[in-house]
Amino acid sequence: MAHAVRLALLAVLPAAHAAACSAHQIDADYSIMSWAYGVVIWPCAVNTYLSVPEHFVDRLTTAAEAAFGFWGYEAPKAIGDWEYPIVQSGRLRVLGAHDVRVVDDATGEEALVPNLAWGGHRRSPLVVIAFVGHWRMVDALGETATFGARFHASPARGSYPNAEEWVREVGRSHRTMICASYAGDDTLIHEFAHWFLYEWCVSYGLPAAFLPLFIHEGVAETASAPAADPTYDAWERRAVIDWAEEHCLSDGVGAASAYTVGESFVAYLVRDLGTDGFLETLHGWMSRPNELIEEHEPGWRESLGLPAECGGPEEGKE
Repeated sequence: MAHAVRLALLAVLPAAHAAACSAHQIDADYSIMSWAYGVVIWPCAVNTYLSVPEHFVDRLTTAAEAAFGFWGYEAPKAIGDWEYPIVQSGRLRVLGAHDVRVVDDATGEEALVPNLAWGGHRRSPLVVIAFVGHWRMVDALGETATFGARFHASPARGSYPNAEEWVREVGRSHRTMICASYAGDDTLIHEFAHWFLYEWCVSYGLPAAFLPLFIHEGVAETASAPAADPTYDAWERRAVIDWAEEHCLSDGVGAASAYTVGESFVAYLVRDLGTDGFLETLHGWMSRPNELIEEHEPGWRESLGLPAECGGPEEGKE
């Protein structure tokens, strides 16, 4: 998909609020920037950081394409012509999964953010809430936000009950990613791979939430691996081997190991089955995970240089 996206800025509140926001005062103040898959929301006046948003939105688009492309799919496309809003005062108004609008405060006129088409179905536009600085993310979310990015398939409002009101309102979108502009490309691809997985499951009527955590995170980590720092590869492999020497997949993979073990296992399945073949197993991972573990764990363990049979001690398991 071409990313020659005409970026338009919507100055949301008077300029005085931008100064207050930059002075670390908490104002319900944000700016809107259009992009290929919906809108990007920036706290405060976006022109304060103009070089950052333009570059970051480019990175977002490239990361989304990479996440979908890894699995052999094109990213969603806007339905019809995406008429990029002119510069105006406005608010994002979320009325429903397929009804996200930019409302001009001065005139009351509304511009519908276009829905997306993917897999022959209509999809909600993706709303990205991007924070330039970590302090701003912490303040706006009302919690210690240490993550680089997080994807929400359903409205994110309930996830941040103490967040600033504008975050809670914007987070009512049914496709929301909250992120920091300092997030690495691998982190962005990881989150967009969650978006891909969710859309793929919806297309086949599958509940993505029923996937084991290590498969869920393994899908995202495998897609983002080409953009990750290769210096960590040897360390991660050693960590996976250490885990597999003490644990069996059938005993469960704890949250602390879901990323490394998940990536190792999913990458093995992709090498063995191909991307399409792996995706075809997802229904099985939701309905009969123990059978698939029994089928594939021996080969995965052998790929790590370990005995095919899993016989680690009971103690110390996650």
